[in-house]
Amino acid sequence: MAPTAEREFEVWGNPVKHSLSPALHRAAYRVMNVPWSYRYREVSQELMTPAWVGVGATLAGISLTMPLKEQVMDLVGPRDSIVDMVQAANTVYHLGETAVLSNTDPYGVDRALEKFGVAASHAWILGAGATARSVGYALGRRGTTEITLIVRDAERAERTAFHLRNCGLTIQVQLFSEMDQAMPPQLVASTLPGDAGDLPEIPPFVVGSASLFDVAYSPWPSRYAMAWAASPQPVISGLWMLSYQALAQIRLFVNADATQPLDNEADVFAAMVDAVGLSAE
Repeated sequence: MAPTAEREFEVWGNPVKHSLSPALHRAAYRVMNVPWSYRYREVSQELMTPAWVGVGATLAGISLTMPLKEQVMDLVGPRDSIVDMVQAANTVYHLGETAVLSNTDPYGVDRALEKFGVAASHAWILGAGATARSVGYALGRRGTTEITLIVRDAERAERTAFHLRNCGLTIQVQLFSEMDQAMPPQLVASTLPGDAGDLPEIPPFVVGSASLFDVAYSPWPSRYAMAWAASPQPVISGLWMLSYQALAQIRLFVNADATQPLDNEADVFAAMVDAVGLSAE
């Protein structure tokens, strides 16, 4: 059974008012019938340390958005092994009195792709930040062996390339301007902001032959989802990743174990996805 004592949780980021995490978590807590609260807090990189010292230690758990997923590693020592693999954390939970870091984004990626039956031996990842590392790690766990990072700045992508190679993946780095020279993938995973005005065009031969997983979900359909409108290949919204990673966070908050399902989890998850306009079916 889930704990019934009052507990407070928050999502931190900058900006964060647009976050759908409160909707997901509050829907879950209602079905779980626990008196828990979940709010957002605007926390910039400059205010991360004072926020942690002043508030963070009193909370039962925290969800972290960019740009804080990397910075929190300087403040909290104990961590699940996945944090070291992807060099980013999106969750603070507690083992007894000890704050621990984890990252549920790879779980979210894995479950989203599994739901739509998407697998790829070779994938493109657009972008090379913390989310790209989580996507790459998840793809490797699903059998992907080769990833091409499609980026604006090859030098800045080397950190992500290094960590993904340490996960056993073969990594190439290709510039946006050279995309049509890259080996065609079975999957394109975009980790670029959906509202960016300078998103690179995907070659038509890729749109017609590869599935699309777009981490962006606001606005939806994203620019890439619209480009895939006439494609026969699956298009997966980042809302699925967001929902599944939130489910794993709640498992951590309840069980301190992201692999241990919640009581009545099917009903909990159905309420969560309904809260963000999806259907669990």
